Amino acid sequence: MTDEDEEFLTELYRNLTKQAVPPTSPLYVPLEQLPGQVMGPDAVKLLGRTITMTTPGEAFFLTGLRGSGKTVQLLRLRQDLQRRGFAVVMFSAEDYLNMHEPLNIVDVLLFLVGAISDQAVEYDLIAKGDAATSRGWSRLGQWLTGLAPRMQVTGTDVSTGVSAGVLTTTATLKAELRRDTAFVAQLREFLRGRLSELVEQANGIVAELVAEMRARWTNGEWKGLIVIVDSLDHNRAVDSEKFQQVRRALVNLFDKDYDNLRLADCRTVFTLPMYVPISAAKALRRVTNLRVTDRERKPNADGVAAARQVLLQRAPDGKLDRLLDNGDADRLVLASGGHLRILLGLVMEVVTQAESLPVDAATVTTAIEQVRNGMLPLADDQRAMLRRVADNHELPLATQHGWDVVASLLDQHFVLGYQNGEVWYDVHPLLYNDVASG
Repeated sequence: MTDEDEEFLTELYRNLTKQAVPPTSPLYVPLEQLPGQVMGPDAVKLLGRTITMTTPGEAFFLTGLRGSGKTVQLLRLRQDLQRRGFAVVMFSAEDYLNMHEPLNIVDVLLFLVGAISDQAVEYDLIAKGDAATSRGWSRLGQWLTGLAPRMQVTGTDVSTGVSAGVLTTTATLKAELRRDTAFVAQLREFLRGRLSELVEQANGIVAELVAEMRARWTNGEWKGLIVIVDSLDHNRAVDSEKFQQVRRALVNLFDKDYDNLRLADCRTVFTLPMYVPISAAKALRRVTNLRVTDRERKPNADGVAAARQVLLQRAPDGKLDRLLDNGDADRLVLASGGHLRILLGLVMEVVTQAESLPVDAATVTTAIEQVRNGMLPLADDQRAMLRRVADNHELPLATQHGWDVVASLLDQHFVLGYQNGEVWYDVHPLLYNDVASG
């Protein structure tokens, strides 16, 4: 292989690792504008339209499989809303919360207030000053410290325990919320029976921030603040039992505490995994996988062409044929099931194994098998559930156990979702033969 070939492969590999590219990136492909509506209705267009028609205090949801492109769609949404004249802050829950552990309304409200404060400074919506990025955290800490003399945990007054040092340090509440599970447990206990007070405080602090933003606003008429919360779907639990605890807590959060999450002075958009049920009365849009096949598993020409365009955009100078001929590119597209992150991973595996350019069909086959082997073996309950999905193209969720199994299958991309007038599901193509023969 020549030095030029090696340089080509290195640049291509690096482009493939950049998964959530913003609409302004030269790597971005506007899939929503391509023929065939291959990802279903334009979720951003519809969600943005709904947001602009509502008043502050509403919550909105974007759901979909991990790796289906929700973050990219949120970047589009932010750009669209800013173009319409709204103030927009966007942040990732992973930067503030421990996604390995079950979430609670207390954690999420504290995180929302602090993150809005941080990002308002980052986006230059409020003035910088001494410890400006900690303003929300500082206010929360002061309020919690004021409650301390009236509350006890395991017989120890809070004012003489961990919070005496932590809550009065502006940066520490933010840090401990993400890294110290014992501290988070204490916070929850501190505030047990005081949720209404926490909700009032959260809304009060956000109202003050919004008032300052409005006073500083110079971009025409003030249309309001939009808060976009990404990555709540990133369940990072390392074992099955913990995964289900995290999942159930998230379901409970957006069921039981939905009204408490609606901050009165802004509109809030949350990303959620597909296994969290949201009633039809609440604004929900879906991002599904690229429809590279139809329900009968026959290739969909528009979807395959769209996926190939994604790869062309990542290839240096658009020379995808330097690595793959069209037939092998389409094999990888179909093997991915239209899941863009898996598609990028498949091509990365091809690049890693390449001994000459263009690669031969055997190299492509080996790369596909390498990715497939990473999905195996399947547990008996997974195999049974996958067979039901393959037969019915639906999620069989009649029981709580069904929820638990399907949630893990969705999270691992063993089940993929599509839409063309309706939402339907199928087993990942790399697993279909194994499931059908089992």
